[in-house]
Amino acid sequence: MASKKRRADKGLIVGVIAIAINIITVSVYVYQARIMQTQQHASAWPYLEWLAKFNEETGYKLEVKNNGIGPAIIKSVSIRINNKELANLDSMFVQLIGTDYFPHVTSPIQNRVLPPGESMLAFDVKDSEWSEKLYSAVGKVNFEYEICYESIYGDQWTCKGTEVVESKCN
Repeated sequence: MASKKRRADKGLIVGVIAIAINIITVSVYVYQARIMQTQQHASAWPYLEWLAKFNEETGYKLEVKNNGIGPAIIKSVSIRINNKELANLDSMFVQLIGTDYFPHVTSPIQNRVLPPGESMLAFDVKDSEWSEKLYSAVGKVNFEYEICYESIYGDQWTCKGTEVVESKCN
């Protein structure tokens, strides 16, 4: 009778050890899956930056570049002058220099995809007189240009020039 009890106790111990090993194994697999998911998101991470460039010879332009390793899905663009929201770049020109009737090119970037390593111009003013007027006017106000974008996995950020912060797009 005592030997049967020992066998039962040994069987119970072996069973408990097997269950513990299974729990540990499942925990390791869950942890590895999280690491793989993080690596997968990092492998498609877009990183947008914009920079306004002024040169007397080439003009004044605002260039948006994806310095990341994944495509950037641009969800929204916000333009503000002295904390006042503006509808688009042409309304910004009117606010700053009194007209949008001058030689310039604007390109809406909202709802577009910017591949890694690529850039696009939000606006380009090549005429030296108008580019100098615009550059001077921008320097006298609080100009904010925010781009909210996401990765192919839905992670979202807001770009404010060379500053990028994780945020939710509206």
